Amino acid sequence: GVAMRTLIVYGTKYGCTRKCAELLKERLFGEVCLQNAKSYRGSLKEYDAVFIGGSVYMGKIRGEVSCFCRRHSKELLKKRLGLFACCYTPKETEGFLETLFPRELLGHAAYVTAVGGEMHYEKMNVVYRKLFQSLKKIDGFREGFQEPQINLEEIQKLADAVLNKANRER
Repeated sequence: GVAMRTLIVYGTKYGCTRKCAELLKERLFGEVCLQNAKSYRGSLKEYDAVFIGGSVYMGKIRGEVSCFCRRHSKELLKKRLGLFACCYTPKETEGFLETLFPRELLGHAAYVTAVGGEMHYEKMNVVYRKLFQSLKKIDGFREGFQEPQINLEEIQKLADAVLNKANRER
């Protein structure tokens, strides 16, 4: 049959979500297009599947990602859909992912997950960097603090969930 066409739209502050989007792309087949939500103006007509990811900051997903979801909501409900957040909050955290994406998209998505993240100290503003450095000096914090990592297993599950759904529908 015709190769599947997939769009990955992401919103990123320090570049980690882009890295996750690239890791996701490596796990997909067919034609995969990577686009920053900020600059995406096209229609979704030609895509079979869409993945949307954004970094989370102070409990909110990036504005351009929310905007993209709202603008394309109707079209997205006709696509195979995967949603991901780049953040340090584990996906098991009750109710957390529900606050990041519109309800109808959450209900429609084949898979919704948090894929971890990385600390980009060098790109953080001074205030944040100082805050983390001082927190790391506190014993209790340091013991409990895992340097965040990108969760490749979740990225794989995200890819599989949407691809498997695609295969079942063929």
